[in-house]
Amino acid sequence: MAPIAARLSDLAADVLFTSVRITEVTELSAQYCTATLECEAFTRAKWTPGDKLQLRPRRGSLAMRTYTPINWNYDTGTTEVIAYRHGDGPAVRWFEDASVGDVAEVFGPSRSLDLSDTVENTVFIGDETSVALGYALARLNPAARYIYEATEPAALDEVLNAIGFVGDAVCFEKSDDHKAVLGALAEAIEAGADACSDLVVTGDAATVSAVRRDLRHRPGFAPRIKARAYWARGRTGLS
Repeated sequence: MAPIAARLSDLAADVLFTSVRITEVTELSAQYCTATLECEAFTRAKWTPGDKLQLRPRRGSLAMRTYTPINWNYDTGTTEVIAYRHGDGPAVRWFEDASVGDVAEVFGPSRSLDLSDTVENTVFIGDETSVALGYALARLNPAARYIYEATEPAALDEVLNAIGFVGDAVCFEKSDDHKAVLGALAEAIEAGADACSDLVVTGDAATVSAVRRDLRHRPGFAPRIKARAYWARGRTGLS
């Protein structure tokens, strides 16, 4: 980035962003870690489970990465995020080297998907990028059903166990036809056909679209849908 553009980015960030410090890092796997972020402003923030926090890992750029806080402690001014270290972006590199005392800048929390009003008979669909959102929902709604797709289902299952995931979760191998995920959704619908349902679907834009198409063929099932595509093949920065 040109020096003048970098300077303008920093000036804007000084107004809009909040400086945070890492107080704890826990390695979950080669690709996942949790990080506790602290700042005094967090004691006054308004946070709802499902909100997002946008992290700016380096000065001189407004490039950001979005994370879902899994908890919020107003007394200590801390929040915890789960970082999925996939790819080669600046936030990935920052979390690869993250240690206690490191600083970054964040914007938020701000609205993304409000999970606070989900009903007991909720179905959640996500992937490797949705671990934190699923965890936040499970703390609120442990009775919900959780359907995950992943390139390596066993590895994702290990991460869910490592963070103490309390929900009823199944992990399937990701496929272009989404057959396993849609089949699990059909089973969940049949199991709760007589109850009001919420459907939370996040992660791959192709999966979000496939689920919406599938629901068009189920006229008897009309859930309240909370959807957010976090990524799409060949694109970045959807969330």
